[in-house]
Formats: sequence, C-alpha cells, structure tokens
Amino acid sequence: MSKKSGFIKKLCGIILSVFVLSSFVGNIEAFAYSEIPDYLDFGDSVVSINAGESKEVWLYAHYDYTYYLGPHSSTGTYCECKFKSGTEYIKLHIGADETEKNVFFYFYIDDPKVPSKDVHDNIEVYVQNITAAPETLAVPIAGGTGTLKKQGNIAMLYNAQGIAMASFSLTKGAGNMASLSIKGVANNGSNYFNVTSGSDSSPVISESDKAVMLANGYAGVCVNGKFKNWP
Repeated sequence: MSKKSGFIKKLCGIILSVFVLSSFVGNIEAFAYSEIPDYLDFGDSVVSINAGESKEVWLYAHYDYTYYLGPHSSTGTYCECKFKSGTEYIKLHIGADETEKNVFFYFYIDDPKVPSKDVHDNIEVYVQNITAAPETLAVPIAGGTGTLKKQGNIAMLYNAQGIAMASFSLTKGAGNMASLSIKGVANNGSNYFNVTSGSDSSPVISESDKAVMLANGYAGVCVNGKFKNWP
C-alpha cells in the first residue's frame, strides 16, 4: 500500500468519525424540554418542590416573555424571572400553604417581534409535603354565627369577629388523644358538635370552656353517631 492511499484512508476515516459524532450530538440537542425550542427552552419541564420551598430552573428565551399561573391556592406561589430574552435561572416558589398537588407555570412569548400571543409552554410542579387545609365549619352560637375550626386534633370555637372562645378535643382513654374530624351540628334536645373519630372516644374540655359551650347552646359532641355530654 502506498503512503498516499494510506493517508487518504486515514482522512476518510477522520471525516466519517466527525460526521457520525456530529450526527450524534445533533440528536442529543434535538431532545429539548420545551415543545417550542425556537422560542424558549427549559432545563426541566417537570419538577418536584416541597410546599414552602423554591427551585431554580434554567430557561433560555429567544424573545421577551411573561408567565401565568394555573390553579393554585397560595399567594406565596409565584415565579421570579426577568421576562427578557436570554439565558437565566428562574426561581419557582411554592407557598407554604399551597394545597394544589400540581401547579403549572405557563410561559407565553410576549414580544412585538412575534405577532401571535398564543405561543407558550409550561413547567409542571409536583407539590410535595402539602399541609392539609384546616377543617372549618360555620356553626350557630348565641346571638349569631360562629366558626368551628379543627387545628390538629383540637376543635376551636370562634365568634363572629374571629376571636377564639373555647376548645375541646377527644380522648380514647389513658390520656391518649383521639383523632378528630368535624362534620356539622347534630341535635338531641340541645346542639352537639357532630364529629367522627377513629375510636369510640369521649370529649375533653376545661371547666371554663365547658361553660362557654353551654352558654352558646352546645351540650357536648356526637362522636360517630353517639351523643356524649361534656364531662
């Protein structure tokens, strides 16, 4: 084999290798996280964030943009971003009191260079460690309407002005607090707070709070369908 033909074979091999590598790299770049990579692209299109926390996500926008939030429950859920074309790390915030399990951040192109106002894509956030919203119930009290709110395994009665008046809990015996879920008001000659529990539990209440409850027309609780007076 001549030196010349050997050189040509080596050159052809190098060109072929470069071609294959270019094709491979090109295929990798084709897998953009956005469905509109000619307008904007994301480092991630689906992320998980704990309630009360935030996460940075890489974003590249070819044009100026804006964003809108899908269904959410917290004012602390929002996006920190520049709204301008270029590369940046946006910060997605999830409010501590967010109760939606999936929050969508919709990014729309908002630039005079793009006539259409419907060019958009989104990032979906799986919200983790959600704190359940407190159970709240409007209930009749002396002179008007109050609110019974469950906080943990304690039920608190508030007046119309939102001032706490009295509270109670349930016990399953031996000093062990029982689970509690408020359902409404039942009547058995007097009003009783209708609640459910994981056990055949009994009410626990202080003497001062008992006096407040009686003054507002409540003789006790109805636990899993059983009427039980205040002790």
